[in-house]
Amino acid sequence: MTNNNIISTYFTNPLSQFEIRDFFNIKLSFLNNLQLSLTNIGLYLLIAASFILIVNLLSTNYNKIIGNK
Repeated sequence: MTNNNIISTYFTNPLSQFEIRDFFNIKLSFLNNLQLSLTNIGLYLLIAASFILIVNLLSTNYNKIIGNK
């Protein structure tokens, strides 16, 4: 009975999973009130870009065992 109440409190709105949330927010008043923030979408993009970069760097073999001639 209590388990059902816990689930219903977290998932009351099905669109809440697509909500954009701020993880990090900084406001720079000396640069014309520039506001920088890291959202959940930006975090996912950073994780994906770093994964692609790491895979690319690991797959490139600059010290080849067999040369091309």
